[in-house]
Amino acid sequence: MADQNLMDESEVGIYRQLQQHLDTLPVGYPPAESGVDLRLLKQVFTPEEAKIASNLKYAYFNDLESLDSIQLRFKSLGFKYTEEQLENHLDNMAQKGAIMTLKVDNQKTYGNAMFIIGIFEYQVNKLTKQFAEDTDQYFKEAFMMGTGKIPSPAQLRTIPVGITIDHEVQIASFDDVKKIIENVEGPLGLINCVCRQAKEEIGHTCKTTSRKETCMGFGPMAQMYNDMGWGREISREEAIEILRKNEEDGLVIQPGNAQKTDFICSCCSCCCEGLSNIKLLPNPADVIPTNHYAEIDSDLCIGCGTCVDRCPMEAITLDDDISSISRLRCIGCGNCISVCDSGALSLTKKEKQEVPAETMTDLYHNIATVKTEYLEREQRKKERREKWGRT
Repeated sequence: MADQNLMDESEVGIYRQLQQHLDTLPVGYPPAESGVDLRLLKQVFTPEEAKIASNLKYAYFNDLESLDSIQLRFKSLGFKYTEEQLENHLDNMAQKGAIMTLKVDNQKTYGNAMFIIGIFEYQVNKLTKQFAEDTDQYFKEAFMMGTGKIPSPAQLRTIPVGITIDHEVQIASFDDVKKIIENVEGPLGLINCVCRQAKEEIGHTCKTTSRKETCMGFGPMAQMYNDMGWGREISREEAIEILRKNEEDGLVIQPGNAQKTDFICSCCSCCCEGLSNIKLLPNPADVIPTNHYAEIDSDLCIGCGTCVDRCPMEAITLDDDISSISRLRCIGCGNCISVCDSGALSLTKKEKQEVPAETMTDLYHNIATVKTEYLEREQRKKERREKWGRT
């Protein structure tokens, strides 16, 4: 990775152009006042690669652009690369996790990656301390606030643990982790948790698990990770066993927010960039898409406090030796239920059930649509304020 501290004025312009381009993607890349956004890009892209990435299109896996198409388009834009030179640049960028790539019908395809979920996750197994520190700063300084102000669908949702316990309530197939694994199309890939790796780089030890191989990709996502050597192929049986261990450790099961998802993250609230920041909010349940919440039968509760320690969102407190759950903080992960020996805890469906998009492609289309509408409204507001002389 390049030295992000050495950036002349021309490079600032190149990386700013890339930042602005990435910010137009469904999940954007907002600017940071400190410049950490540009420092992150410089660690992944050379200036030449940044120019190329600024002119790549975004699409999701099977809709990525072929090398031939990119070459023709770049020629019209004035780029002087031969096809071989362009292919070498794109392959190098893909290997570094700077862009997306997939072989479709034996033909290479490429496209921009969002920063989240994308460039950051693609740094798995090759993180540096500097990149981890800058990512942590960027999340807190710009990303969470910049993307969070747009009321679009979330990329992840929380579903209840369900490998080792059977819930009494009927759970929709897209919220049933067993059904998700059963319905997977294409290869499965096991991937190290990049968040846990990043926190380890900056000296943080996970409080929930010592294991890193906890996240999974399916179909094209798995194919890319496996082809690049960032993950390894596993069977459905292995996936179930890994998820069982994830549940035992108390990790939160978070698939992509689509009925046909292509990944499952198993997250803790001390390392996961998303959960750890959402945990700081007074009402995590309003931020994380989930169709369930935990309830407690006070007559059955024995006041052991096991659920209090188990809850990743600190939603459970012990009052007069009886557990109490905050609905504003409960994200319906079910981890408390799996350790309740008295049977006092149970899962309840929310009155309003959220149905995810059909596919991840549909999800990002929906996110992009909401984002466009939001930005257009904000622009109209700005124009009205300027017209009437208001700041």
